[in-house]
Amino acid sequence: MFNIIGIITKPNDSVSKGTAIELSEFLSTQGVGVVFDDKSIAQQADLIIVLGGDGSLLNAARSFVDNNIPILGINLGRLGFLADVPLTGMFDIVSEVLNGKYTKEERCLLSCQIKQNSETLDNFLALNDVVIHRKEHLKMVEFDVYIDDKFVNNQRADGLIITTPTGSTAYALSSGGPIMHPGVNAIGLVSICPHTMSHRPLLMPGNSEIVIQVKDSDDGAIVSFDGQISVAIKAGQDIRVFQHSSFIYLLHPKDYDYFEIIRSKLHWGHKL
Repeated sequence: MFNIIGIITKPNDSVSKGTAIELSEFLSTQGVGVVFDDKSIAQQADLIIVLGGDGSLLNAARSFVDNNIPILGINLGRLGFLADVPLTGMFDIVSEVLNGKYTKEERCLLSCQIKQNSETLDNFLALNDVVIHRKEHLKMVEFDVYIDDKFVNNQRADGLIITTPTGSTAYALSSGGPIMHPGVNAIGLVSICPHTMSHRPLLMPGNSEIVIQVKDSDDGAIVSFDGQISVAIKAGQDIRVFQHSSFIYLLHPKDYDYFEIIRSKLHWGHKL
């Protein structure tokens, strides 16, 4: 099924690098080629295996979404919502994947443009979320929200989370947002500690375009992507968010159960 596999490790992590050596040796016994550097992965790999946590997989998804290469995540982190293959069962599950026994799942990303006077200043991607917040965390930020060129509201809040279904179990969940099944084609907007309690999470169709106009950024507003990349926003700049044209494809074990992952990670049904 897969002839060349790209292996991505967590930077400066000895466990991840040691696991990569063991995995590459195992793959060579299976007659599978292995590449490590990003350029070779983009040009040659027909599968990517990420050795790390969800953060490592988020970074890989943004980097290779336009290359149409499926991704399998080996969990060396804490949560494992995305990188859900346990290290203890790595070789067995990789063997099954090589033999075509796996579940394949499509996940959408958000594309974000920073614009000023109709000119695009920069472009970013996010698998989880785009978050607008103040540079000074004890201050509020004021912003206007537009969806598909229609004014929605003006808000004063600690910030706003624009989330994919994948990101609905991340920052958006801790801010009171709903859990969205990955199969739902939607974009969520979740206010962070809004000054007016009537602001509630809002779900929009996946083909919606959201524009955020920050009203008072003199003290420094920030927009973050998957919590890994952050840029400053100045007065007069707009944040335009919409669904990216390409998708990523996550591979899971054959018996993958989304709700079992949710129960396990969120401790549903556990006695206090």
